[in-house]
Amino acid sequence: MNVNVSLSAAVAALLFTSPALAEDAAPADAAAAPAADTAADAAGAVSDATATKAEKALEEDLALFWGKRREVSVVQRRLVEKDGRVDVTAAFSTIPNDDFIAYFPLGLRAGYHFSESFAVEASFAYALQKPSDLTTFLKEDPQISLKEAEIQEKIDMFYNVAVLWAPIYGKVSVLGNKLTHFETYVGLGAGVFHTTTKDANNPDPQPEVKPAGNTVLGFRWFINDNFNLRTDYRHYFFQKFGGGVSIPAEFSLGLGFLI
Repeated sequence: MNVNVSLSAAVAALLFTSPALAEDAAPADAAAAPAADTAADAAGAVSDATATKAEKALEEDLALFWGKRREVSVVQRRLVEKDGRVDVTAAFSTIPNDDFIAYFPLGLRAGYHFSESFAVEASFAYALQKPSDLTTFLKEDPQISLKEAEIQEKIDMFYNVAVLWAPIYGKVSVLGNKLTHFETYVGLGAGVFHTTTKDANNPDPQPEVKPAGNTVLGFRWFINDNFNLRTDYRHYFFQKFGGGVSIPAEFSLGLGFLI
């Protein structure tokens, strides 16, 4: 009887004691869990920070590497400022669209730049003349025998004033080594053509002065602050001898000097 009572008391003590021990151990485990999470977060943060620095270092190295390989120069401003400056150009031209005479005008142009985009320019050209291949053929063929009097009008010289607008400024890479600056301009002008006319009934040359208009399309290629090359296409309009409109087209190459 005493043994049974003792065993019962021992079992009861174990039942009440075990939950208490479990409950006492739980807070320790709960306290350890946040500590473990904090350590993991700290390790992750360190890892992320290290990766970010590595990526930045890699990007910097790649930028330096490709920068050296490409060696591309970026121009932030115009190479030449034209505002308020005078431009003088000597030009050699050709007028190829006359059937009987080939013209090679020698000209001089002077312009003033009101701004980087707008300028006014006066020009003069004296037209050297040479019979075209067609004229030579027709004169030498005995069956045709072209008469000089049948060429009714020749251009002697011309001058005009034009307003130029340069809306495009840019740069191109020449052979991948050097940047060349250029601008594109267009313009309208008015002037005078001096011609010599011959009537079939009156072989004596007669000088005439004719008002004319013209359009301009050109490119200016900057060499340095003072010198530039110019390539122009200019189309002129004036009254043709005997009726109609004469439309000489001039292609020119010029060397310009900015003062």
